[in-house]
Amino acid sequence: MPSTITYTLPAKGDKKAFDKLFIALYPRLTAYAGLFLEREAAEDVVQELFAYLWENSEKLTIHTSTEAYLFKAVYQRCLNQIKHRKVKDAYHRQIEERLSALEQQAFDTDANESVRKLFMSDLKHDMRQAIDELPERCREVFMLSYIYQLKNKEIAEVLDISVNTVENHIAGALKALRTKLKKYMFLSGLFLTV
Repeated sequence: MPSTITYTLPAKGDKKAFDKLFIALYPRLTAYAGLFLEREAAEDVVQELFAYLWENSEKLTIHTSTEAYLFKAVYQRCLNQIKHRKVKDAYHRQIEERLSALEQQAFDTDANESVRKLFMSDLKHDMRQAIDELPERCREVFMLSYIYQLKNKEIAEVLDISVNTVENHIAGALKALRTKLKKYMFLSGLFLTV
């Protein structure tokens, strides 16, 4: 019949008895904690428990065996760490959601006046440059149509060209501008639709 080893909590300052208890139970307690936590965290839990025992052994009153007490203490500490992680993870998710919302708001052209001004300034600059790069007659027709809002027939009369030629120039201008200003295409109401 195998002999049963009974472990007792060492008296405060009894390093030899404490080391004996540590050597005997540390591997089993760590393996048990490993059922709930990853290896490093399991080792930390058991080491912290033994540090607590070393500091508080004279204050502790154990109503079960020392071994049962230690396993229950490891179990409780593992649960506490899991709960703490869940709270921490939830808090981190809240922070990430808030930061994401703030970031979205900061760069939203509808919500942030400074960003809107920068964006519109970039758009105006890029549009002006794209219009300037159009062929001369095409640019003239486009400006008369979209900037001065003349009808196609009026443009044809002013430039002494056919209405069909006016329509071709406008279609060509819009196609060229769509290509050059494609990064702004998501804007609703932008004139780049035919």
